[in-house]
Amino acid sequence: MRRFATPLLLLAATAALVAAIVTRSRIGHPVTARMRTSAQQAAGHVASPLPGHAWGRPTVLVFIQDGCPCSEAAEPYFRSLVEAYGPEVSFLGVIDGDSSVASRWRQDHQTPYPVLADPDLSLIRHYGAQRSAYSALISREGRIERLWPGFSADMLRELGARLAEARGIAEVKLAHEEAPARLTSGCPFPIEFAITPASP
Repeated sequence: MRRFATPLLLLAATAALVAAIVTRSRIGHPVTARMRTSAQQAAGHVASPLPGHAWGRPTVLVFIQDGCPCSEAAEPYFRSLVEAYGPEVSFLGVIDGDSSVASRWRQDHQTPYPVLADPDLSLIRHYGAQRSAYSALISREGRIERLWPGFSADMLRELGARLAEARGIAEVKLAHEEAPARLTSGCPFPIEFAITPASP
């Protein structure tokens, strides 16, 4: 009986691993070459002013689409970065809805940072966030340092390393193993974008 148990356990473990990979792969959309190019070109551009927010410390913007499973999947990873790097870094969400939508998102997802309402998508358009689950790192001086056209384990590690460097502290090791292995974007926002999101 024992000699049959080991193969059965191995089979069960393999099935569980495959199921986890398949489930994880259902979340998100591929990042295209055009999206990568546009995101790379955003670096160095002046960041659009944000309501109620002043520059002076590193700021992370997270672009959210209400009801998008991709935004929901990415949210816990950004929450862990907030917990790791604390109040000396500003985190802000930008959501495609009014203030009631923003408030509901924060409540439903226990989002520990402000979420800005962007019902006319003007901020989303300015930053060139073609899809949900984009994020941007803004310098203390108010310039876009990096725009990521999606999220992945490597992208989250890169963002964490940049935040640690900006704060002058050691990088906090976070568990990103369940994040997508490849850069994964969210659902598209219903607007057209030029290659370059803003003027330098």
